[in-house]
Amino acid sequence: MKFLKFLIPLGLAFFFLIYSFLPVRLDKKTIDIPYGMPSTQMALYLYREGVIRSPLSFLLIHMIRKGKLEAGEYEFDGLVFPWEVYRKIHYGFRKLYKITVPEGSDLYDIASILEEHKICKAKDFLGLALSQKIPEKYGLNTFSMEGFLFPDTYFFSKNTHPLTVINTMYNNFLKKTENLRNQLKSSGMSLEEWVTIASLIEKETALEKEKPLISAVIHNRLKKGMKLQIDPTVIYAMKRKGLWKGRLSAKDLDLQDPYNTYLYYGLPPTAICNPGLSSLESALKPARVDFLYFVADGNGGHRFSSTYSDHLANVKLYKNAKKSELFIP
Repeated sequence: MKFLKFLIPLGLAFFFLIYSFLPVRLDKKTIDIPYGMPSTQMALYLYREGVIRSPLSFLLIHMIRKGKLEAGEYEFDGLVFPWEVYRKIHYGFRKLYKITVPEGSDLYDIASILEEHKICKAKDFLGLALSQKIPEKYGLNTFSMEGFLFPDTYFFSKNTHPLTVINTMYNNFLKKTENLRNQLKSSGMSLEEWVTIASLIEKETALEKEKPLISAVIHNRLKKGMKLQIDPTVIYAMKRKGLWKGRLSAKDLDLQDPYNTYLYYGLPPTAICNPGLSSLESALKPARVDFLYFVADGNGGHRFSSTYSDHLANVKLYKNAKKSELFIP
């Protein structure tokens, strides 16, 4: 009788232990583990959320493994065993979100995309991406990571550290530009100059056929010691100062800022956006033309010229085209 009294609780305990390790069937259940949550609270949280049958299973696995548990958002689907739950949290296999950084996005644009998807806070990202210490870490001779965060589609979890984002995007830049960087050695440009010129091309035209021509104008003006006078550099200067409202006026061209290529000679201090491969290639291979000027043609493209008189004539054509648009009945 005494043996039976001992055996029944033991059997119940064994049954409960087995029950604790049975899988749970879930239909895409997402949980969010906050930073600093102790393992006991985590086990209870997982139990309350229905991810495990008992906190005991998770705690026993943790006691045996003694691994680090990573905070973050996790997704479970289908037949889920407690050791699978532990493995995901231990290795930090967080739920990933797809974000796309378009070609020509600057650091401010990327910061907005990241915050919109709750990957990280815009302020935290900009604090690091605009810091000179980060490019120094990568051996870059520039003042920020502008131009070196490759525009592409990425998968990040929520609350990812901004340094992880920067590192991922920079490593992608190195991977995608390897072939072009090998060609750069014979161009006479530094890596930083090349990326800066590519960023100007990216912002000046979306037409692939025009990119080598825009590149030629930039290279030709630099060789002649002319001011570049590129509108997007002024826009970037305004963004830096928090002045950009979506429209550029004539008075903005007098803005005192080192990025303003209407006032300062040479290239701006850094790139003004993160260019795509076609702009990077065009910066490396400008068209063999003597163009020094270009102006919008009113149809999404540009008119190019080699002399100032021809340029003025093209400007007049553009203004007349804009006037005719205004008076369409």
